[in-house]
Amino acid sequence: MPQTFPKAMLLAAAALSAGCSSLLTSDAPAETVYWLEAAGEAPPGPRAGAPSLALRFIAAPGLDTDRLLVRRNGATVNSYEGARWADNLPEVLGAVFRTVLEDSGRFSRVSAASSGIQADQRLDLELHAFFAMADQPPPEIEMELRGYVLCGSETSPIRISSRTTAADNTLTSIAAGFQRAVDLSAASLLDQLDGACGP
Repeated sequence: MPQTFPKAMLLAAAALSAGCSSLLTSDAPAETVYWLEAAGEAPPGPRAGAPSLALRFIAAPGLDTDRLLVRRNGATVNSYEGARWADNLPEVLGAVFRTVLEDSGRFSRVSAASSGIQADQRLDLELHAFFAMADQPPPEIEMELRGYVLCGSETSPIRISSRTTAADNTLTSIAAGFQRAVDLSAASLLDQLDGACGP
């Protein structure tokens, strides 16, 4: 009996060591993190008497993710392996659109609606599509936003649909296609806000 106890201890230690070894190594490829940003020139600074704005940005079910989504055959949604955004889409795109709105010079301040800061105007946006449509290569990038803007007592709907095509079927080109869709959507948003709230 005295000899089997140390042997059992050695076997347990060996098993534990093997288990730890497999947990610390992986054959999975390293993930690439992609960044989305607000395109444009240096901000002009807010115009005199510009209103403040509170922005609420949310995502429809399935889009609150940090994955680059690919949609095939109309209803099948997957994600690209080994690729993700820097954070979940509501946080990433909410930050991008806040920067776009701040840099436009149309507002004295742009805050997140969740901050509780009072603002002259309120903009609610919901992401309804942000997919690489890959029925045929290279994929077409689709982005759709819906919401409304409240200016004083007037409420106006916001509807944005942007499409662009990736240069080729590589992840780098697909991520660049997503960025172009964001740029197109941001330009459309500023145009619609001008029409809804005036100068």
